[in-house]
Amino acid sequence: MDAEFEYDSEFDYYIAKERGGQITKNALVSLISEAGISSLTVFLLWDMFPHVSLIIWLAAAVAASLFIFGFKVAFRSRKEFSPPRWYALIILCSILLGLVWGMVPVIFFQPDNILFLAIVISLYTGCTSGGLVVNSSYFPSFIAFGLAFALPFIGSMIYQGEQPYTSVAVVATFHILSLIYISHNMQSLFLASARVQFDKARLLDELAQEKKAVEQAVDAKDRFLAAASHDLRQPLNAINLFMDALRPLQSEKLGGEIIDKVQLSLKGLNGMLHSLLDIAELDANTVQNRPIHLSIYTLVESIVTEYQSKASHIELRNDIDRDLIVFCDQTIIYRVIRNLLDNAIKYTEQGQVIVECKKTASTCELYIRDSGIGIPQNQLDLVFDEFHQLDNPECDRAKGLGLGLAIVKRLCDLAGIDLSMQSQPGEGTTVMLTLATGIKTDVINNGIEPTGDFDGELIVIIDDEQDIRLAMQLVLSAQHANVIVAESLDQAMQQLAQVNMPPSIIISDYRLRDSATGAQAIEAIREEYNREIPAIIITGDTRVVKLSEMREVAQTILYKPVDPQELRESIASLVGQKSSGLTVE
Repeated sequence: MDAEFEYDSEFDYYIAKERGGQITKNALVSLISEAGISSLTVFLLWDMFPHVSLIIWLAAAVAASLFIFGFKVAFRSRKEFSPPRWYALIILCSILLGLVWGMVPVIFFQPDNILFLAIVISLYTGCTSGGLVVNSSYFPSFIAFGLAFALPFIGSMIYQGEQPYTSVAVVATFHILSLIYISHNMQSLFLASARVQFDKARLLDELAQEKKAVEQAVDAKDRFLAAASHDLRQPLNAINLFMDALRPLQSEKLGGEIIDKVQLSLKGLNGMLHSLLDIAELDANTVQNRPIHLSIYTLVESIVTEYQSKASHIELRNDIDRDLIVFCDQTIIYRVIRNLLDNAIKYTEQGQVIVECKKTASTCELYIRDSGIGIPQNQLDLVFDEFHQLDNPECDRAKGLGLGLAIVKRLCDLAGIDLSMQSQPGEGTTVMLTLATGIKTDVINNGIEPTGDFDGELIVIIDDEQDIRLAMQLVLSAQHANVIVAESLDQAMQQLAQVNMPPSIIISDYRLRDSATGAQAIEAIREEYNREIPAIIITGDTRVVKLSEMREVAQTILYKPVDPQELRESIASLVGQKSSGLTVE
């Protein structure tokens, strides 16, 4: 091997295979060309030398070519490839072929015959040049062939001892030395090219292995989260509901304050879990964009109303025209505006947070302006990164995980909503959303006022956790609802048979005992009463397939731990749709 290149054993094996492939892939073409040139040489010399001698040489040349062809075919078909054996045999084959052709001017020679000299010189230059091409990838192979061919020819010319044979010998020597130099350079180029290909192939293989390892890690993470999420959320869900049910029973002021602090901590934890869940949904590509015509005033007003108590220290105002209609996905724009408002209120200690719109010919520019702490210019792009937070060095849990704006950015990208932000430290922040305008006559009623009482409503709760069943029963019974709790579909059907009436709403945990699911329970109850009963699924599962199955059967999906207020609002919304005569789809 060339001393300029020192490679590891893996590359040595690779380069030997590449050389073997280059030399053997044209084995048949080489055999045909060698046999053809041998026959042509005999034809040209036929009238100059005894026919028997020419035929014997031709037979030897063809036999040598057939032997080399057979060796190449046999070696190519072998399952185990041995580079040392390959190199040794290919050099022996090169020497054999070189000697067969190099002996022509030794065995056959006619002094002072210009035609013979021309034929021999043509044969010499053609064969050595052809050998250079065939053996370009392996320098020792060309050395073996070139010297075995050239030395007998040059020796024969020198042996004549007179002009022009001496001059031919000198030129032939210069010619073979030039080809040896060229062969060395050609091998260097081949090795450099092969090294690039080898490194590229190895890099691609390493990347494929790394990709596979990352995919396996992600799958393992998803499986772990799916398995652990349900068990981790269950006790938090029960605590959340029990705390809400405990409040009306607490008469002492200190007890009420303690409940407020516990619920505040639970709300912070709940918010962090939901933020992580939003990111998981976006990563899983389960969020779909389904734009509709809707009243942006009504949607914003519901969010502003929700945040009035949290924003009691500032002025929170909805200045959007009541008649303004936009065309976008209701769930996506709700989550975007809610996160932006939550962020604005969180970082505004005094002043105001205002939501307003400016309508153009085909778009609606929605502005959320606050008089909060503002954002430095060098941080404007970074605030949309996951887990990036400003002004939270103490890692206050009340300020979340830094996922709110990251979720906003990804939801806007999904829905094709242009998002921009302007801010100055100490002067507040303005976020602008560019939405498509809608048509008022096509507006779907998205402004149903939820009722505050579920008097007369029969609500079925299916959950295999006793604590959660009891907590939900306490929460909803306080709203004067008639509540049936069951740990399974069969138990729910038995209790429904006793009251002899269909339920108003079905609330079910997704994962039930014995591999049953809430989706199956909901469909079974609907089939029993032959009507589309509104349903809510409560889950901690984030897997794509499971979320798709839930969305097919439930109007609302709530994630554990459930905020009791969100549960009441979801039930009230479904009750409102039912009482308004809207079809629940």
